[in-house]
Amino acid sequence: MKKILMKAMMTSISEVMETMFFLPVEFDGESTLSGCGLSKEKIFACRLGFNGDTSGSATIVAPKTLAAEMAENFMGEAKKSLTDEHFSGTLTELCNIVCGNALSKTESKIPFELSIPELINESEVSNEDIFNIIETTVSKMAFSLEID
Repeated sequence: MKKILMKAMMTSISEVMETMFFLPVEFDGESTLSGCGLSKEKIFACRLGFNGDTSGSATIVAPKTLAAEMAENFMGEAKKSLTDEHFSGTLTELCNIVCGNALSKTESKIPFELSIPELINESEVSNEDIFNIIETTVSKMAFSLEID
């Protein structure tokens, strides 16, 4: 089931990033954050849990520069008029949209239920955690899917 969900999530990330945030993406394999060049001091991280046929969570990690670009594109406002709260809120919205879109397209006997996406402290992201790395025109971001 994890393989099916991961494929649906990656397809959803591609669709959502391109259509809602105007940022094309390419998938760059798996790595740790430090291995792909992301600094834990300059990131926003978001996690969203889900329950259904399968339970788990999805985590998205993005550098603040990418979150700022996404917020500017999504909200149609200049970066200078936006705050860190807008940037982090945009990331939680991305997580919610990506997961909702992917899970709605995944066959299940029990409908999936999503929790509320939560910002997590960068200290909750380990340097050893393996992520799927996503390259955008601005910078890289990272995605992981955990199944309980």
